Amino acid sequence: MNKRLAIAGALAAGALVLAGAAPASAAFGDPIQTMGSCGQVVNDVKVSGGQASWSHSCSGGNIRVSGWVKDTKADGKCAQVKAEYSNGTQWSARACPTNDRKTFDFNGPGNSVPVYLFVS
Repeated sequence: MNKRLAIAGALAAGALVLAGAAPASAAFGDPIQTMGSCGQVVNDVKVSGGQASWSHSCSGGNIRVSGWVKDTKADGKCAQVKAEYSNGTQWSARACPTNDRKTFDFNGPGNSVPVYLFVS
């Protein structure tokens, strides 16, 4: 009997681990993250309530990320983009209310940087 309980417990724990490992879904407003590198253009990224596009360029050991972010849903939330450089996080202005669009221009060290679109 204890062996059955141990197996059932192990299976349940495995199911919880798998559930936690599932990729984030943009349909629920979870942030979308891309790892940008020199010359990359990221067009029409969408989450529930937000949209953005941006491009990456490199010069002198720095990577620049420039683009726009837009609020696409009348839900009382704002769309925003952030880039996580090795020397700190840079944030766009919050785009809201609905159809508000903000531009951003980040610059920091490196030749790649994770960039996130999210709604909060």
